[in-house]
Amino acid sequence: MAFTSILNTVTLSEFTDLVDKTFLMGPKLLPLRARQLFIVDDMPNFTGNTRRYDEVDTETFAHLKNEGEDAQSMRAGVGYNKTMTMRRFAAEISITWEMRRLNKAPEVTSQLKSLSTFCTYRMELDLSHRISFATATSYTDLDGETVSTTTGDGLALVSASHTLSGSATTYSNVITGNPVFSASGLEVAETQANTQILSNLGEQRMMEFNTIVTSRNPETVNAVKQLIDSMSDVDQSNPGVINVYGSKYRHIVLPYVDTDANGAYDSTKTKYWSLVAAGQGIDGWQAYLGIWEQPNLKTPSSGNNGEDVHNDNWTYGTRCAYGIVAVSPKGFLLSTGLGS
Repeated sequence: MAFTSILNTVTLSEFTDLVDKTFLMGPKLLPLRARQLFIVDDMPNFTGNTRRYDEVDTETFAHLKNEGEDAQSMRAGVGYNKTMTMRRFAAEISITWEMRRLNKAPEVTSQLKSLSTFCTYRMELDLSHRISFATATSYTDLDGETVSTTTGDGLALVSASHTLSGSATTYSNVITGNPVFSASGLEVAETQANTQILSNLGEQRMMEFNTIVTSRNPETVNAVKQLIDSMSDVDQSNPGVINVYGSKYRHIVLPYVDTDANGAYDSTKTKYWSLVAAGQGIDGWQAYLGIWEQPNLKTPSSGNNGEDVHNDNWTYGTRCAYGIVAVSPKGFLLSTGLGS
């Protein structure tokens, strides 16, 4: 059976010939999960195709005021920023008059011309690839376009030498040693969550790290599930010992993390895992999904703009427009699982 972008009785003769057939649809699509890691920002109409996000910081502690002396002024200012740029995506498929009228499996062709998943899955792929390519400053997507993956300091999302705009101090969001996921590896990440969250003036800050993110790698997924779902400490034989990780984290499995730019499996990323302060707005990881146009369908009918007046073909389409930026790496820790 041929693959085509126009459903017709010549290329897809199986739908109209005299042989009775049973058509079986392929395996189901992978789940959509990446969006919940990002802050979703719906963009109003007539506000341009870009949106800038700026960090704002102040000092932390008050200072001694002696009698008759002026109070000490505190420093405040704007830190790094990132500008999000909208990109629009589309997909379509056409069906001839003959195929609409003559095919013997209309329920199958109705699924073939359904485009409801194309935009949502492209969004899932692009969001997941912010983690897949987190150690790089850019990557080339499936359309051959260069996509920047830097944060506001100009470095890759995951770097051992992130900078601060108001201090010479640097910090790392690479989980030290890039360990495979384990209880000890998670404790390394938790220590960094306590020590590597700084204001742009170099002062300690706090984020609630609440999410473990992995690929579908069975070894990693099972290790996470054992750690957070066990009724007792997984390293103890005593069943009365409480599992301190129980209910502490949610586990999100992203099936497109260990893929290349085209969404094909990439074994070099299969052991990636992250500890993330997700879903907390301005108090968590500052990664944004800006939506200018929600995924939508363009459905043809007789006489409307979806019908070609020259050949009576109907064209089904889908459209969406969005942008993605990670303003700051704070709140996102990653291990490649490669032990280096």
